[in-house]
Amino acid sequence: MAIRFYLDNRPNKAGEHPIRVSVCVKGTKLVSTIGHSVTPEAWADGMIVKARYVNSKGITGKQINAEIMKLHACFAEYEISMTDRPDRREIRAVLTTSLRRRHFPYSPGGPTTLFTDLDRFINEESLSGQWAYSTIRCWNSFRVHLVKHNPIISYEDFDEDGINHFLTFLRYDQNLTEKTVKKLYTHLKWFLGWAIRKGLTEQTAINIYRPKFKVLEKPVIFLTKEELLKLYHFPIPGRGTTISLRDFEGRPYEKTITCRDSLDKTRDLFCFCAFTSLRYSDMAKIRRTDIRGNYLYVTTQKTNDRIPIDLNAFAKEILDKYQGQEFPDGLALPVISNQRMNRHIKELCELCGFNDPITRVYFRAGQRICETKAKWQMIGTHAGRRTFICFALSSGIPPQVVMKWTGHADYKTMRPYIDVAEKTKSEAMKIFEKEMMK
Repeated sequence: MAIRFYLDNRPNKAGEHPIRVSVCVKGTKLVSTIGHSVTPEAWADGMIVKARYVNSKGITGKQINAEIMKLHACFAEYEISMTDRPDRREIRAVLTTSLRRRHFPYSPGGPTTLFTDLDRFINEESLSGQWAYSTIRCWNSFRVHLVKHNPIISYEDFDEDGINHFLTFLRYDQNLTEKTVKKLYTHLKWFLGWAIRKGLTEQTAINIYRPKFKVLEKPVIFLTKEELLKLYHFPIPGRGTTISLRDFEGRPYEKTITCRDSLDKTRDLFCFCAFTSLRYSDMAKIRRTDIRGNYLYVTTQKTNDRIPIDLNAFAKEILDKYQGQEFPDGLALPVISNQRMNRHIKELCELCGFNDPITRVYFRAGQRICETKAKWQMIGTHAGRRTFICFALSSGIPPQVVMKWTGHADYKTMRPYIDVAEKTKSEAMKIFEKEMMK
């Protein structure tokens, strides 16, 4: 077994670099993060952190080193128990389980506090609900905010005033957006509701308290038909080529291409999502055995639904491009990480000149904030799925048919896309009327 820890070359907002782990078990390799970040100065020789170092989240180098040693031991034991070559999903499950124990080290029988009950809640719910690691990280973030608010907080503190104090702390001390505050309040309500059902507290104010949140819907970012086809056929310049561009205000600037191959793969993966309605998480798991004739059979990660998707000519063309190539675990496409793909799709859309200004309005600490950016800056991997949905609806395909492809369970989640489609149709009719009257 080979296991290596190293720093990501991209710093986070605190100026620290995430610690990444590369594991190879019987020839199968997985690269991921371990949930800790440090400064390069604290990263000593031998892939360890200086013991006296404390990162921005209050985690000491000694604690991080202990986690690294545990992961070493965990994978060494795992490899000994393996008789056949594992696939990456199995290795990721081992990593996720190990990290879950670190985030929520619940041990029954010890003294109980609100925080030990919270760890118990997360252990129970994460196992019964089969949470992804990203969900566990969200709950870890909630726990950190709760500790920062009051490290000795109890159930009795969550009367109406106490809930209000917690929300005020999130808004003004932590300077979080209103949408994030609402999400953390939802976490609190879920946890306290569980504690009430378990008979751990008689404080039931959370059931009748109704706070107000100023949350505005974000604009639905997607590509038009013309933009999608331009991206699909766009000739990506060679590495080292310098391109002259203009921002959405018309100011000129230059950009140099640094990784043509990654851009080409990203374009294919994004367009495949746009031609099939798939999320990144589902696209990244497509195997050749999932493709049967003109259909792609996908079991979605988010809803666990088995969905047959009709493959159109564009999606088939992308699959045919990689037909003769071998990828790990029998995958059908050359998958790259969601983070890298998010960076590269922005760069591609920038090169394509998708510069329409888009304004996003949100609230932070009671203040209304308006941000205007070029469209390419707001494009991410999920915009591929949105592009499919918006184009299908605006083309006149009934929502109930689109929902069979996308796996949406009800109209509530489809409503933002239906609104966009109706607006697009209205604008198209105005153009039609204008042309007819010439």
